[in-house]
Amino acid sequence: MQLKQIDYDKKECALSIHMQNDYAKGKGYGTKAEQIAIKYAFDELGMNVVNADTVEKNIRSQHVIEKVGFNFIKEDDCFKYYRIQR
Repeated sequence: MQLKQIDYDKKECALSIHMQNDYAKGKGYGTKAEQIAIKYAFDELGMNVVNADTVEKNIRSQHVIEKVGFNFIKEDDCFKYYRIQR
């Protein structure tokens, strides 16, 4: 997981997470990690917006992103885009 594309002037960044090991999936680790990363982005980095995207077919990732508070913004042929604001 990482916070990337950090723009301190706009107070905006992007969240990226990749869980490769199937053993870890479905146990809440990704949800907890995203919650911690979002809190860190807002509380420690001073961000007002965190963006995220998922591959169109990754329903599991979309579910987690929405569960932790991201709002759907738009989609294109390959990705769905989300945003959470403080």
